[in-house]
Amino acid sequence: MASIVAKYILKESGNNSFGLEDPYFEQVPATRLHTRAFSRKTHRKAVPPGLSDHDGKILTKVKRRAHKLDMSLFSCFGIRFGWSSVIGIIPGVGDVIDAFMAFMVLRTCCQVEGGLPMDVQLKMGLNILLDFVVGLIPFLGDIIDALFRANTRNAVELEKFLRKRGAARLEAQGYTIPVIDPSDSTEYDRFHDEQGTP
Repeated sequence: MASIVAKYILKESGNNSFGLEDPYFEQVPATRLHTRAFSRKTHRKAVPPGLSDHDGKILTKVKRRAHKLDMSLFSCFGIRFGWSSVIGIIPGVGDVIDAFMAFMVLRTCCQVEGGLPMDVQLKMGLNILLDFVVGLIPFLGDIIDALFRANTRNAVELEKFLRKRGAARLEAQGYTIPVIDPSDSTEYDRFHDEQGTP
């Protein structure tokens, strides 16, 4: 049952690191940054092309908040913890505060030009609700909550939506859509692997 929920409802797979991808930072091969080969460097993700300045600022703000809430403090046994995890440890009240902060991130997401479609808002709200309900379980719920990362999932959903909107905006303005999006490192790397170029 859990695998069905993960695969079809939450759309988790190896392509999105099973829902654990970092919304704010990405790792790129160091050879692209003109340093040692066979190593990876971490740097901030680029804003997708075609976005207005306002939407770019909103996306950056959401990604920064999601990173601080879900991943910024420390790592333990490969699990990254943020303020959301620490606050969620407080029984009852911590989970309410955590849900409130997650709704603040959702409210920021809704400030994009033209607002968010209802299906994207519902998916983000479901992430927050699931995060809240699981967080109510003592101790084990807090660990699952740290793994689930509702804010990160919502930031990734916003970025996917804005990436599509940016591509549509470029197309409407008569610009040719590039075969690869240089702001998406996984797409860039996959394309160059297929082409056999360094």
